[in-house]
Amino acid sequence: MEKTVKFYEGEKIYLRPVEESDLELFYFGRNNPDVRETLFLFFPMTYEQVKNDIQLILNSKENLTFTIVEKESEIPIGQTSFVRIDYVSRMATFFLAIWDPAYWSKGYGSEATQLMVDYGFEILNLNRIQLHVALENINAIKAYEKCGFKIEGTLREAMYHHNRYCDFHLMAILRSEFYEMKQKKLSLE
Repeated sequence: MEKTVKFYEGEKIYLRPVEESDLELFYFGRNNPDVRETLFLFFPMTYEQVKNDIQLILNSKENLTFTIVEKESEIPIGQTSFVRIDYVSRMATFFLAIWDPAYWSKGYGSEATQLMVDYGFEILNLNRIQLHVALENINAIKAYEKCGFKIEGTLREAMYHHNRYCDFHLMAILRSEFYEMKQKKLSLE
């Protein structure tokens, strides 16, 4: 029996490397109408396409992806990534998906975001972590702000969705801001 590797652990979740056994979760998530709506995923994916995606994830040098696992139940609930990691400029783009809507609005996304921010600055020595989020995704924006991300600008009419163009925020957190937040938390304790 394979032992689960808890790569990075939080209070309610842990992050572990993506495994081939995640295929079912990723397939369900990529094709779930609620998830597709939130993440602007327009095309259905076959089982084989999702399987190929997992192989790409496992072999990627510029992307780093983890499966999010709920600790109490040991159920995989999502995926989080740094994509387009630039090791020279020390920058990465952040991605998060809670693939099962039953786990939305329970703090799992916020905790996964905080774990990835910690990992990005403390372990990978990044200087900047950025993300893109639809203006309509108010809950995600609040969660990202709670983790220290700031809105840097708006990508106007960046995505076509439901017969209209949608704007996206570009949000980011810098290494200096992360350590400033960390210092403030320590001084309050």
